[in-house]
Amino acid sequence: MSKVSVQIPDEVSKIMAQHPEVNWNKVISNTLWNYAKKIRLLDSITSKSALTNKDVEAIDHAIKADLIKKYKKT
Repeated sequence: MSKVSVQIPDEVSKIMAQHPEVNWNKVISNTLWNYAKKIRLLDSITSKSALTNKDVEAIDHAIKADLIKKYKKT
């Protein structure tokens, strides 16, 4: 298994120190694994897409522009 070093805010470190009963390595490992699985799924979905990055950006801008118009009216 690989090792990874991370920097965490002091406040998080203090909370972790107050709870030695928690297996923080396991919590972080599970969190990373869950995130990696989501990325793997997205990679699987997008690998079958014919859209280019330029297409995606155009769709993104169009959606955001429509949302801005919608919520400016209310």
